[in-house]
Amino acid sequence: MNIFIYSLFIVLVFCGQEQGTFLQEQSTTPQENKLYTIKLKETHTIVSAKEMYDFLTTKQTYFRQQTPINVQEIEFGGYVPKPQQNTEKRQADLKLHNFKNTQFTGPITLGDQEFQVIFDTGSANFWIDSIKCKNEGCKAHQQYKPSARSKHLGYALNVQFGTGDLNGEVNSDVVKLGDIEIDDQNIAEIIEENGSVFQNSGFDGIVGLAYPSMAAYNLNPLFDNIMKQKKLQSNQFSFFMSNKVNSYESQLTFGGYDTTKLDGPVHYHPVIDKYYWMIKAENILVNGQDQGFCPKGCRVVADTGTSLITGPYDDLMKLLDLTNIDDNCSNLKQLPTLTFKIDGVNYDLEAKDYIMELKDDGTEIPLSNEVSASAFIEGSAKQCIGAFMPLDIPDPQGPAWILGDIFLTKYLSIYDRDMNMVGFGKAKH
Repeated sequence: MNIFIYSLFIVLVFCGQEQGTFLQEQSTTPQENKLYTIKLKETHTIVSAKEMYDFLTTKQTYFRQQTPINVQEIEFGGYVPKPQQNTEKRQADLKLHNFKNTQFTGPITLGDQEFQVIFDTGSANFWIDSIKCKNEGCKAHQQYKPSARSKHLGYALNVQFGTGDLNGEVNSDVVKLGDIEIDDQNIAEIIEENGSVFQNSGFDGIVGLAYPSMAAYNLNPLFDNIMKQKKLQSNQFSFFMSNKVNSYESQLTFGGYDTTKLDGPVHYHPVIDKYYWMIKAENILVNGQDQGFCPKGCRVVADTGTSLITGPYDDLMKLLDLTNIDDNCSNLKQLPTLTFKIDGVNYDLEAKDYIMELKDDGTEIPLSNEVSASAFIEGSAKQCIGAFMPLDIPDPQGPAWILGDIFLTKYLSIYDRDMNMVGFGKAKH
C-alpha cells in the first residue's frame, strides 16, 4: 500500500526543501550474481490518501490463495543469515533525493525507457503509465512505449477506487535495475485513467515487492521474476531510508543489504502470512507498559510504501489518547516511548521519531479530494502532530498494524525470500 492516508482523522505535515536532481548510477562490477543497490528519491507531490490506498490494496486483491497462519501458533526460531562480507563492494548505486520524508522513488528501466517508480513492499503489481493512455493524468508523466522485446499478453484489468478507476492490460517487457536485466517481466500498462490518483503524483509507476499471492492473475511480481532467473547472490532486498530532507542517501539494495548503513545487529523475524511482509509482535508498549493492544499477539506489516504507523481504529484512538501530543509542540520532552516488541526484541520509537512538524508555510497533505485536511485541525496555528493513522485492514490479513516509513527510517529493513524472514537493524544516520 502507498503512503496515502485512508482516514479523515490524521493530518500529515512535512518539512523540507525543494527537490534536486538525482545523480546517475555508476557501476564497474560484472553483471552476474552481485549485490545491487538503487538509491531512493522522495517525490514532492502528494495525491489523495483514500484513493491511493484503495488502489494499492483493497481493489487489487485478485487472489488470496495463501491461508494466514494463526499468530498464536507460531514458534520463532533463531535464524541468522550468513554475515555479509565488506571486502568487495558489489553495488550499483543511483543517487536519490529525500523530499519531506514522504514517498521514496527510484529509477527503473522498462524496455528502452527509464521511469521513476515507488518500490512498494505493500503491493505486488507493477503499474506503469502507457503511451496508449490519452488522459491528462497519464500525459503528466513519462509514458511507457513497448520495446522490440515486449510481448503482448492482453490480460485486462480494471481497478476502481475512491472517485475514479483505472483500465489497463498486462503485457511483458525487459526490465533493468542497475546491472540486473530481467526478461519477460509482467507489467500492468495503464491505458485509461478516470480520476486523479496518478495525475498529481510525482512518480510514473509502482513496483510491488510483496508476495505473488497478492498479484493480479497470479503473475510473477518483479522480485519473483528476479528469483526465477537467478540474478542475485541471495534472494534478499533491503531498504535504507535517510532521515535527511533534501538528501541523496536513501537506497534500495537487491541481493543483500549494505552493512555500512547499520548501527547495530540485525534481528530476523518469520513471515506469518505470505501475502504482505507480515510478522508477529508480542506486544506494543507505551513507556514500557502493556496497554492491552496485543492480548494474543499483534500482526504487523513492514510496508515501504506507507509513511505512517497505522493500527486498528479503536487501538489507534487509544494510542493517540495515551501519547496526548500537544499540537503546539510544548510537551515533546514528556511524550512516551513507543515499543514494538517482536520475538523478544524491543524496537523503540521516541517522540522525535513519530512527531511531524508543521512549518511556517503551512504545508499539509490533503486526506481526500473532497475535504481539506485542515478541517480536522482545530484552529490554524497548530505545529505538531503524531505520524499515526487508524486503519482497519480487513480479514483475512487483518486486523494488523503497519510499520511504515516512520519506523523503517529508524530501522533498516531486510526482506528475505530464501527464508521468508523480515530483518530489522538500527539504521546509521
